Amino acid sequence: MGKILTISAIASVLLAASACSSNTCRENISALPVATFYSSSMQSAITVDSITVYGVGVPGDSAIVRNSQEFQVYLPLRGGVTECRFVFHYEQRALSDSRLNDTLRVSYESRPMFASVECGAMYFYDITSYACTNHLIDSVGLINASVTNVETETFRIYFRTSDEDENAGTGDEPAGEA
Repeated sequence: MGKILTISAIASVLLAASACSSNTCRENISALPVATFYSSSMQSAITVDSITVYGVGVPGDSAIVRNSQEFQVYLPLRGGVTECRFVFHYEQRALSDSRLNDTLRVSYESRPMFASVECGAMYFYDITSYACTNHLIDSVGLINASVTNVETETFRIYFRTSDEDENAGTGDEPAGEA
């Protein structure tokens, strides 16, 4: 009987300790725009091979993805500023030239949000405008201008994927405004 009482007491203490854990924040507290990749000729989702995406003007290593296959990428915005730029560099041998890099500029307004005592505060964002160079990116579509901690597609990035699209862009015109 004493053994059962001891095991029961230990289990109660462990249960109480885990209930009082400081790791009670289980909510998604990151508000990140999601950019999904599409073929401009097929109008369907694609995976882009050997792509590197990095932020411009970010201290340290700003690589979001480095030389990997991706069908989407998270584009972290920063509170306290009103614009971020992201470079898309293509690592495939025939395309690995910095002159073919595309840059996506995103302008936005930040809204500080209090999540909870456990989770603290975070930023939500309202995208006010965007533009992109058009070397290998054909166009960019804004799907959802409000970026919250609910994961949803924010941008659709349409890549040229066939020879007929090869000469469609001049390289420097804006892709769109929100």
